[in-house]
Amino acid sequence: MTMIHALAVADPILRECAYNLFRNKQRPKLFCAVPEDRPVPGFIDVDAWAFERVLRSQDVAPSGFQDRAARAGVRYNGFYLFQATTREGSAEPSAPRLRAEAPELCS
Repeated sequence: MTMIHALAVADPILRECAYNLFRNKQRPKLFCAVPEDRPVPGFIDVDAWAFERVLRSQDVAPSGFQDRAARAGVRYNGFYLFQATTREGSAEPSAPRLRAEAPELCS
């Protein structure tokens, strides 16, 4: 008798807030995520960083972005630095998930 194991459908939790994503110009795989309701850190300047996009709660995060680490980084620093893990280092937006919106709160 063969057993068939059904895989649970992954239902990712929506992130708690929207982030402004900035990409480092010299190191394109390096990103800084800043919640929309927080000030942009002083080290983010137009010479070294470029605004990439807004990462909303329903958007698929770029490779390397970890929601739990982002919450901790924002709690302690006010921002979250991460490195893209794909070869391209892309942070292209993708189709939104079909779920109800989560509240736009960051702490």
